[in-house]
Amino acid sequence: MLNLLEMAANICIYLVCSYLILSGIESFLIPRWRHPAANIPIMIVLIQAVASVVYPEELTGLTACLLLLTAALLLFFRGKWYLKLSASVILFPIITAISYITQDVGALVWDYIFNRNMNPYAETFLHSFTMFLRIPVYYLIYRCLKSWLSDTVRILTPKMWLVIDLVSLTSFTGVISVIYICPTEQSYFAYPLCTAGLMTSIGCFYLCTYMTRAVRADMELEMLTYRKSYYGEIEKNQQTVRKLRHDMKNHLNIIGMLIAEEKMPEAKHYLEDLNQEFAVTVKSYCPNDIVNAVLSSKEQAAAEADIPCNFQIDFAEAPKMEDIDLCSLLSNTLDNSIEACKKIPETSRRFLNVKARCQNGFFSYKVVNAKANEIVEENGNFITSKKEAGLHGIGLKNVKEIVEKYEGYIEVTHDELSFTVIVMIQTGISCPPQNK
Repeated sequence: MLNLLEMAANICIYLVCSYLILSGIESFLIPRWRHPAANIPIMIVLIQAVASVVYPEELTGLTACLLLLTAALLLFFRGKWYLKLSASVILFPIITAISYITQDVGALVWDYIFNRNMNPYAETFLHSFTMFLRIPVYYLIYRCLKSWLSDTVRILTPKMWLVIDLVSLTSFTGVISVIYICPTEQSYFAYPLCTAGLMTSIGCFYLCTYMTRAVRADMELEMLTYRKSYYGEIEKNQQTVRKLRHDMKNHLNIIGMLIAEEKMPEAKHYLEDLNQEFAVTVKSYCPNDIVNAVLSSKEQAAAEADIPCNFQIDFAEAPKMEDIDLCSLLSNTLDNSIEACKKIPETSRRFLNVKARCQNGFFSYKVVNAKANEIVEENGNFITSKKEAGLHGIGLKNVKEIVEKYEGYIEVTHDELSFTVIVMIQTGISCPPQNK
């Protein structure tokens, strides 16, 4: 009966700890399957990892758990492989340190304080209590994952994740090395390094947040640059209009004199010049100032490159997307399109067509541009040639990640003369917390 109670208590503790870990993982990784039953295999793997007993001078079971956890993350979650590998590398030092300390503390109390002389009920209570101590620690890890990593998946680059992985691997290597060489009689010598490894992993969570803030600051600066340029053009046009209005009486007098003298060609030419002065170079495509700023900047860049543009923008409502995401989606696709058109020697073949609409909670966006070079696909990324390997690849990676964040749809097609990107996002629902 006592053994059954102990087993039930341990199973409950393992279930709670595994659920906290899974909830933390789901805050920045996307489950491959949404059905609740799909969580059963990954929960079994996590329970096996949480329940693993880490002994001094023995690492065989620990290595197997690490490989099993890594395989489970790769199988049961979507997204980039390096993100799933990072999750395993960051989490396993935590699991190892917590399992080792809580398991060993109970053994030391039983050995040194009670001299291995405890009644069965006391032994059961001691073991269950030390196992229970894992729950608050895993809850802390869960809160850190949810608070600090939920907005980092799309923002951080693979090289940044590599830095995080190297820090975590260094900590993990130190922890398992000390555990392996630490004698059983002096197992407590590994406590400081296990604690340091645990704090290092938590520090990695915060480091991800710090790096994300730095990257986001750069993106916000780019967005601010678009806005500044857009508002600068508006102010410039307003000053031109005010100046022309001030001189309007003189202009009318000159036109009247030309007509009175029957100099009609000169009067017509003067009116045409005056009309050019009144022409407004900055456009308002929709009520959204981010869209206006980006489209105005890109249309001006296209005009300077002799690329005819056709923008059809219909925003009955503002897309419920983060400004940075909306700016990045528009700028990446348009930059790629402009660069592709520049590669066409004959300016008469260049074109850039943009259609965007947001209504009833749905955002649709279509970009079609001319192309000259052959498009090939490597590992899901589009490139034009080896000399221009980043033409559509880098920008489309960012766009795909934004679409994935909002659980949208993206279609990329091309033929001999054009390249097309279609994006559809249901923005009427709240954005998932894990950068989907």
